[in-house]
Amino acid sequence: MNKTNLLIVVSLMFTLMQCVSAETALKPLKAKTETTVANMDMVIKDNFIKAKYASAENRFIQSNVKASYDDFYDLIQKADHDDYVFLLYGIKMAEYGLFDLSDILIERLDNNHFTASYVKDMRKYYYPSSLLSKKDIIGLADAYSNIVYNNMALETTSELLNSVKYEESDYKNFLIALGYYKSNNLPLALKYIDNAIKENDVNINYLSLKAKILADSKKNSQALKVLKQIKKTPFLTTDFQQKVKATEEYVLYKTSKSEALKDYHLAYYYHLQDKSLLATKVLQSAILTAKRYSSDIYSLLGRIYYENDEPVKAKDFASRAYREDNKNYLATLTLADVNYDTRKYEDSLMYYKKAKKLTKDIAPKVGIAKSYLALEQSDKAKKIYEKLLKNNKMNEDLLVESLKVIPHRVDYYLPRVASVDLTNNDIWLGLAKYAIKDGNYKMAATYLNNSYYIDENNFKYYYYLSLVLRAKGDNELADRSLIRCADINADYEAAMRAGYSEYYGN
Repeated sequence: MNKTNLLIVVSLMFTLMQCVSAETALKPLKAKTETTVANMDMVIKDNFIKAKYASAENRFIQSNVKASYDDFYDLIQKADHDDYVFLLYGIKMAEYGLFDLSDILIERLDNNHFTASYVKDMRKYYYPSSLLSKKDIIGLADAYSNIVYNNMALETTSELLNSVKYEESDYKNFLIALGYYKSNNLPLALKYIDNAIKENDVNINYLSLKAKILADSKKNSQALKVLKQIKKTPFLTTDFQQKVKATEEYVLYKTSKSEALKDYHLAYYYHLQDKSLLATKVLQSAILTAKRYSSDIYSLLGRIYYENDEPVKAKDFASRAYREDNKNYLATLTLADVNYDTRKYEDSLMYYKKAKKLTKDIAPKVGIAKSYLALEQSDKAKKIYEKLLKNNKMNEDLLVESLKVIPHRVDYYLPRVASVDLTNNDIWLGLAKYAIKDGNYKMAATYLNNSYYIDENNFKYYYYLSLVLRAKGDNELADRSLIRCADINADYEAAMRAGYSEYYGN
């Protein structure tokens, strides 16, 4: 979904002129030395972490798991305290079955708004019912690597069945089921996933595999029943909500009777797996044969193009879907979003109101409010936001948009958004800006580290970094950071020279 520029929302009323000397503002911003980098410490740290992690992950994928484990452990011990990085890698360790390493990372987290939701979701989705020994963790992780990455499902499953090296556990049964599933032995896959679930019936990863096994076995009603059970489990974070949605789309792909619907759900599944190019190919092929469900095909194509920042194609396909079926929710919502983004607020309001009638989802209501605000009807917008916030306290888009009319809640709402969407870069930048306003430059630097890790070429990162550097007295590096900001976004340079920032006001 398209992210609104949060930093406009939470404008803090001081200017770039407060941070740049008169001499700097008047003279062209030029580098004194080409070798100086304003954020060299962050560059070194970021390069170290990413290189070390890439090496460890490569070894894991190649089934050199013991060496990979040692590399991951070494990285954890040497990494500076950073909740964002710890959470990011903690989730990956849990996915790989390296649960003790995931626990180490969890234990090092601060107990704050950002971490609690992710830790809960991670454990609900991945964790076995009881702790495993380090020996078993490494051995079973090796099995996982061979099954998933090295096309050795049959051999590995046989080894797991015949080996007494590992203690019996729900996780071992899960891996045997996964091995049989990858080998297309669905009856035995079902047997062993049931064994795993008997020992641990709250693990959503196990239930997800069972739903896929049943769907592939053409046991449609049973697959849909398990899917219903999965969807009853609440997940707060967008990452794990998306995992559940991906399982749903896969099951619907397998259980749908119409070929067009199968293509629709398969494409949606690919899209959720970050394979949007493959998704569009499936849909474009389906268009040639789809008749009854052509509006659904067009609407999903439009949405995928919209979420991949191709508004012209998005509008084209959404319009086709809408012409065929003006009650198609996805098409209506996409047209509303495209019109809003192109500042056609009367049209966006119309489409959001139509979309609201087609769903119980909150998105059209948020869209109505932000359209009213853009049309300078702030009282109507505020009334809608306040009503929605009573029952949707963790909705990311609502929290972000509502700050336009409730800016004094920034210190309360921004951490909530970070707690459900760790990779929303605008949130970290917004938190950094708020910390700068409070004079908490150490915390601002932490937030900026997270932003840099997500996107090292974000011009706003360099702007806020310049404020932190100047507050520390590093004026030359602050100037260089501003130069980098202007290099990335040429339109921003003139505004900086004039002492104006769209994020701070003038």
